[in-house]
Amino acid sequence: MMKKIILSSLALMVFSLANAQRTGSRFGIKGGVNFPNSSGDFHENETLIGYQAGIFSEIKTDEKFGIQPELLYSTHGVKNKFIKDGIAYDNDIKLAYLNLPILAKYFVIQELSVQAGPQIGFLMHAEENGINITDHVKTIDFGLAFGIGYNFLEDCSVDLRYNLGLSNAVDFHVADDNYKIKNNVFSLAVGYKL
Repeated sequence: MMKKIILSSLALMVFSLANAQRTGSRFGIKGGVNFPNSSGDFHENETLIGYQAGIFSEIKTDEKFGIQPELLYSTHGVKNKFIKDGIAYDNDIKLAYLNLPILAKYFVIQELSVQAGPQIGFLMHAEENGINITDHVKTIDFGLAFGIGYNFLEDCSVDLRYNLGLSNAVDFHVADDNYKIKNNVFSLAVGYKL
């Protein structure tokens, strides 16, 4: 099932990119840094900085509006402490997703845009304290991404974005019902339009 979803997402991205080339919109590559701010039922947490890299297409519908689908490999994690049955636990959880955000863009001016839209993530890898826990984390993650983008130079842009996690990333069959993690992530990325 997950392979079908990923293949469908890739097909959507390829269609978008092909349409972008045909309509004169822009295709590009991007990469950046992730600063997770995960929420959940733990007492203390520290961010484990990650990265993102992938492709995007900027499809302008007119001077003020556009759509930007992206396909990004994204990593992040959290170092947290929680208490279960009176015992304190320390965990380092590292996650990797293939994210597909589809953003609506409004251009305040030609160089500056505000962005918002849904994001779906497909789990690629998960580990806890160095142990693979991919089978114990939910395979699909839902979020809402919003932020701002600025075009500097003709072909370069920078995006500052926040992804608000809408779903619990932890599989309930493994984790205690009171132990939840939502993937909230700040990201700063630079893009280059080809």
